[in-house]
Amino acid sequence: MNKILFFFIALVLISTDLWAQLQAVSLEQRVENSSLVFEGKVLRKSSFWDADHRHIYTSNLVSVYKVFKGELSNSIVEVITIGGMVGNQMEKVSYGLDLQEGALGIFTCIPNNTKLSSTSKNLRLRPYAEIQGFISYDLASGTARDVFKVYKNISGEIYPVLQKLTHSNYKVMNKADFKIK
Repeated sequence: MNKILFFFIALVLISTDLWAQLQAVSLEQRVENSSLVFEGKVLRKSSFWDADHRHIYTSNLVSVYKVFKGELSNSIVEVITIGGMVGNQMEKVSYGLDLQEGALGIFTCIPNNTKLSSTSKNLRLRPYAEIQGFISYDLASGTARDVFKVYKNISGEIYPVLQKLTHSNYKVMNKADFKIK
């Protein structure tokens, strides 16, 4: 009986661990399922409680440089991510995207439908596939990376792929304040 109980407990623990694994979402899937794909830079971030005071979210104010998919009327958007810190309370979500001020890269986003307590005049989005919804640039090396892949050349490997996937050229919203190698 003890062996059966041990086996059952081990099976539950292993199964639970497997369910928690992050599943890769291809760039093709992220672009296809996103309503907006753009290059941008995080200008500022601030955290707040949702309307029900159950979860903490972070508003990442992003300056948009290039739009690869979708339409924007303003070059500033808010990317809402789950998790953050309000006062001395913090919520950290393992699959959540945690952006830093100054972070630069490609965002794959969908409309944000979460009931939030704060108001904003900016378009509010959320990353598609959470942590996988951002490809971070390393300008010093000219490379970029997401959770599962390293891109060795931003302008040669990311831009053409995004243009092929969206069947269009990108639209410039803001002149970039950076240079890509």
